[in-house]
Amino acid sequence: MAKTSPVSVRLSPELLEEIEREARRTARPASRVIQSVLKEGVRMRRCPGIVFTAGPTGRRATVAGSGIDVWEVVRVYKSCKKDFAALSKALPQLSRPQLEAALYYYGCYPDEIEDRLKSEEESFNELSSRPFMQRFRV
Repeated sequence: MAKTSPVSVRLSPELLEEIEREARRTARPASRVIQSVLKEGVRMRRCPGIVFTAGPTGRRATVAGSGIDVWEVVRVYKSCKKDFAALSKALPQLSRPQLEAALYYYGCYPDEIEDRLKSEEESFNELSSRPFMQRFRV
């Protein structure tokens, strides 16, 4: 893990109360909650059109208004040989600005997205190597 630097920040009592509530809810130290919220906030400001969504695998960058994760857009983009027109046809439910937002996020944070793509491929390979379940006859 990267080394952190101490920083002094003054928080309103209301904001501190919300952070402490989130820390209790997620069983994490308040400092980790603050760091996570700031990281996401900075990334959303840098990449308009991207939000963060919680799920079983943790929080992830998602195209706003779609429920589609950035890594999913990038996977399709790569399968389309990085052809934007082909990407638009493959994901017609996303507008041009939404696709551009996802690709911009990928350009800003390629390691995050590449790690997720690798993890998804490993999971797929592991599951596909298992024997298929037999069908039941009723």
